[in-house]
Amino acid sequence: MTEASFAPLGFDKDTCRREMQQRDLDGILLTSPENVMYTTGFPTLAGAGNPIMHALRNQLPTYSFVDSEGRVTLVCWGVATFGVGYGVDEVRPFFTRDLATAEVERLAGALPTGSRIGIESACPYGVVRAVEEHGRPAELVVCDDVLDRLRLVKSPAEVEMIRRSTGIIERTVTDLVPVLEVGMSRLDLLREAKTRMIANGADGIDHVTIAFGAANPEVVLGERLEAGQLVTLDLGAVYEGYVSDNRRYVFTGVAPEALKAQHAQMCAVVAEIGSMLRPGTAFGELPQRARELYAEIGRDPLFLSVGHTMGLQVEERWITDGDCTEFAAGMVVNIELYSFTDDGVMIGDEETYLVTEGDPELLTVMPADLIEV
Repeated sequence: MTEASFAPLGFDKDTCRREMQQRDLDGILLTSPENVMYTTGFPTLAGAGNPIMHALRNQLPTYSFVDSEGRVTLVCWGVATFGVGYGVDEVRPFFTRDLATAEVERLAGALPTGSRIGIESACPYGVVRAVEEHGRPAELVVCDDVLDRLRLVKSPAEVEMIRRSTGIIERTVTDLVPVLEVGMSRLDLLREAKTRMIANGADGIDHVTIAFGAANPEVVLGERLEAGQLVTLDLGAVYEGYVSDNRRYVFTGVAPEALKAQHAQMCAVVAEIGSMLRPGTAFGELPQRARELYAEIGRDPLFLSVGHTMGLQVEERWITDGDCTEFAAGMVVNIELYSFTDDGVMIGDEETYLVTEGDPELLTVMPADLIEV
């Protein structure tokens, strides 16, 4: 039988090695599902085709170790290696949690005394202790920034996964519009959204932030849809590990002209901010410009960030004041900005862009028009 193969879509060993050299790191130990998948291709995310490795991570954790030469070692459950290859230099299989820890101890112990080892800020305490006791490093260094920079710029293959994921949620929104009817439960709509995302090709569900009117969209409530009410459809799918994020609105009945006008204003603000996504522009310039646009339309600013980059996680880096990071070709950015109506309903727009060498490319193609049913 031909061996199946999983490889990382965006990880570049040479770039990683240079980043490690700048931080004077002799190795980095990665424990988060996103960074393990990013560096190895191992399907350990909750949105994987079979999310079993995510479900079993408490008993069968997965680790990735990158040494100073850029060599990648995957430590994973042995059964997940049967007939399967991964895009790494070495695989160290194990069959119990204690054996997984022993592999980490061996990796750390093979480094010269006094080595600097990078770990993630969320690294489990037991793993930290294993590295300290067996690696004898001069210092354990939190290296979140290294992986953050590596993951900011997406490869063409990563962009394609996000493009497909975005298409899935746009088709799902289109499918949901005819389903909406006065009197339906939000619980039913949530289930419809999840079912239709999978039917449209998603491997998993990232989020189904759905609300009726001014109700809390972040938690699941079972209220009934009323006539003359705004429905928020903020969906995110997972495709090959990569996520999407988009928001569209439906109104049950004829939407008030004031609501349409406010929505159009916010769409224009998002489009203006999106047009700034060019190489060399600093992240911090976008919030500054957003405040100016809010002042021009006579509305109070309503944001902690103007958006975020995205990839293996829906919000990888917030775009906030004072951030000197510059946009670069290959970044995928979600711009989202909102304002409150007089009735306390949050209205706005959310669009996903690919930063290119020229004009940014809009990855969301579904019209942002407020839909009436």
